[in-house]
Amino acid sequence: MQTNVSMLLREFPKIRRAAFRGERVVIATREGNLVLTAETPPGSTILGALKGQVHVQPGVNLAAPSSDDAEWMR
Repeated sequence: MQTNVSMLLREFPKIRRAAFRGERVVIATREGNLVLTAETPPGSTILGALKGQVHVQPGVNLAAPSSDDAEWMR
């Protein structure tokens, strides 16, 4: 996507969404072009905050349901 500083200020939400979609946004200025891209956050697991503190028995899947359908119907 190509834009200039005036359009960047006027239509920032639209340009921001384009950058978050992965588009490369080139902003033309008098001094030269600027490139706006979004960084992707590093992936983390659901237990990322407790890494090293939760000890799981071998063979136990923390992502699996802890109860079966019959227990839910009680």
